[in-house]
Amino acid sequence: MRLSVFFVFLMLAAPVSFAKTLGTVKKPAMPMAMATGEMHVVAPTIPWAQAKTAWQSSRKTGERHGSDAVMFPGKKVVITVIANAPHHPDMSFEAGGLTNPTLCVSQGAHVTLRLINMDYGPGMAHGLVITSASPPYPLQIGRHPPAMLARIGALAPRSSIHLRDAHYAKATVHFVARRAGTYYYVCPIPGHALAFHMYGRLIVTPSPSRMPPRC
Repeated sequence: MRLSVFFVFLMLAAPVSFAKTLGTVKKPAMPMAMATGEMHVVAPTIPWAQAKTAWQSSRKTGERHGSDAVMFPGKKVVITVIANAPHHPDMSFEAGGLTNPTLCVSQGAHVTLRLINMDYGPGMAHGLVITSASPPYPLQIGRHPPAMLARIGALAPRSSIHLRDAHYAKATVHFVARRAGTYYYVCPIPGHALAFHMYGRLIVTPSPSRMPPRC
């Protein structure tokens, strides 16, 4: 009897941490308002067929450099990033078939960046900002991080637990990589970069126009 009362007390006192111990909680579920702050949330609109095509094409774009970098040569570059892609770690970005890879573009490149959120669950919105600010990151990234190249606000999680039945939120941003240097693409949703390391590097290289970027 005492053991049962003690067990109930533990579950009531610390339900999240105790459930994690039992392996029943994959990640903390934050209410959408808490997860996105005052950000506008883009609703899911594209069907699975369209999201799948974009995801599959993203795995074939760019040129892999080693096991953790993808080069995007040329002056006009299209990069598709998937938040929480299937078969990738939870709370991560996928680009070029890799998880949170280093992305490399040439200085002066005109970049089209597309983000699709394939995550599911309460508060599992994701966005993306490109900034010169390096990790570790605070809880709040802020609306104007240092040397921000681009920003995509909060994309809502997919509409159904089943991939084929769901609709997905998608957003596109365009920017010119004018200055060479090391930048970071970061999920701006509070806590995602801090607690889950949801970010990767973007290197803008001063390579001649006829040469590919160097990672």
